[in-house]
Amino acid sequence: MSAAKPNFPLIKKPILLHSSRVPSGYNFSAMSVEEKALLFSKWHFWYQADWDYGLTTIYFFCAAIGVLAIYQYGTLWRSSRKSTAKSASLVDRVVAGTRYLSSRQYRVQRLGWYSPSVGVLCMVGAMWTFTMALTFAVRPLYWPNMEMGHSPPLATRSGWISIAIMPFMIAFATKVNPVSIVTAISHEKLQVFHRWSATIMYITSLLHTFPFIINSIQMKEMESQWFKTNWYWTGVAALIPQTWLIFMSWGIIRNPYYEFFKKMHFVASILFMVFLFIHCSFRLSSWDYFIATGILYASSWLYRYGRMFLWSSGFAATVESLPDEMVRVTVKVPSRFKWSPGQHVFVRFIGGGVGIHALTSHPFSISNIPESVEGSRDLEIVFRAYSGVTRRLYDVASGKPSVSTRVILDGPYGGVHLSLRSFDKVFLIAGGSGATMIVSLLSDLVQGFRSGMYCKHVEFILAVRTNDSPAWIKQTLASAVAAAEHHKLVIHVHVTRVDKASDDILAAEAIHGKDASSIASSEEAVEGEVKTGRPALVPIIREAARSTTGRLAMAACGPDSLLYDVRNTVAECNLDLMDGFSTLKEIYLHTEHYSW
Repeated sequence: MSAAKPNFPLIKKPILLHSSRVPSGYNFSAMSVEEKALLFSKWHFWYQADWDYGLTTIYFFCAAIGVLAIYQYGTLWRSSRKSTAKSASLVDRVVAGTRYLSSRQYRVQRLGWYSPSVGVLCMVGAMWTFTMALTFAVRPLYWPNMEMGHSPPLATRSGWISIAIMPFMIAFATKVNPVSIVTAISHEKLQVFHRWSATIMYITSLLHTFPFIINSIQMKEMESQWFKTNWYWTGVAALIPQTWLIFMSWGIIRNPYYEFFKKMHFVASILFMVFLFIHCSFRLSSWDYFIATGILYASSWLYRYGRMFLWSSGFAATVESLPDEMVRVTVKVPSRFKWSPGQHVFVRFIGGGVGIHALTSHPFSISNIPESVEGSRDLEIVFRAYSGVTRRLYDVASGKPSVSTRVILDGPYGGVHLSLRSFDKVFLIAGGSGATMIVSLLSDLVQGFRSGMYCKHVEFILAVRTNDSPAWIKQTLASAVAAAEHHKLVIHVHVTRVDKASDDILAAEAIHGKDASSIASSEEAVEGEVKTGRPALVPIIREAARSTTGRLAMAACGPDSLLYDVRNTVAECNLDLMDGFSTLKEIYLHTEHYSW
């Protein structure tokens, strides 16, 4: 006997934007008075479930984004005001408490796992608590009488919660999005919310799926429902790529195979959205959420690519190989292309022998600041060669003075939330190729030296693998030395892989970028040294906090272990400030990761 074959359209016809809200298909004679009253009550009525659960979820996310925006712009306003108070105010202490949460993190050292900050964990916890409370707080979870409907209340509400999360999940993933515009938080720092909202959506999707399966098995309708309707198989067809998207997105799997992950993530996302769209089949207002999601994604895509091709079809660039497997790309951009210290761009290489890598773009920190010149100017990015396009560029440029290519730039994005020039002291901490972002902040402060900025004390701490590693940064350090004048500039270079202790000549070349004989004539305000081994960041940061009586800023970029030490030490200093045991009025931290 041959198996039955499905015989139904993909989407019920006639196709509408919204299905009817007029109740139908109920056998009221088989229900008690109490069951009929329950069926039409708020939070239980199927024909208004999208209003009860979908809109409530929308309101929660919008309220959370609004609170975050108020906090962000409040800190900007506060930073712009020059306080004359000698000690930390109540507001200073409250801000220190929030910064403790945004800095403190945890790790499982054996697994090499580093958690998001406690503040992010609290926000994710709030998302989780809200969705689970909205899903399970209203009872019953299943109808006491099967005549009350084939859609169990648990499945109905979790389905609408899932659909309502979707626009926010996509917004968190796009580079240009309303959340970034409203909160002034760059897209890469929203990636954690993209991943966690996707995970919560996946859990609510499972809570939507299994009650239907349980119900159908109890009613002995599982097989007939599968072959006579499109609800079941389209739901499963959407759940399969959704499962792939969730489990393949965790860092332990994503990071080692990022190129493959990126392509498959895009393919799986399309399959998921297509089958979910068919699965919803314009029930109530379900397609409105797809329209909102489509508008968010399309507007981001059109803005980005419109801006890219508005600049030109590509910029001329040169690629140079540097010591310690570093690569420098210098791009000639028009003066209208502007960027700020600490920002990054997505670069698509369309020449220079990169082959298939021309099909993708990659994020790189900008390592210089824009020059005040008319016409074209240089935009520099420096990075270490690992695999993929970075290794290919290094191999192509090795053994040659430079290689010409063309690039398309998408950006700039990111940057530092507050101006470092307005702080009393600034500490810049870089590990390895993390210096590519930090050096732009140093260049900006050097420029501030010349223009008479408020900050009078800057320390730059660089940890590199070999003596040759800081070769590309020597010119910037030399410029910093020349511009220091009456400002306090301290530079520390730590070489982590050497056989012998550093000497005076190495120190002179690494810090000043010139001969050892010129150290004696350097400005007294400039201090510098080269040491072997890793920098002792914890005591350095604690001493900085202890010896500062005003406002202290720190910026760090490097490996996870370096950022862990910096973040947690700054968190402890903020806790001291909050408790009234610090001479500081403020300590601000900005960090950047190698990957998102």
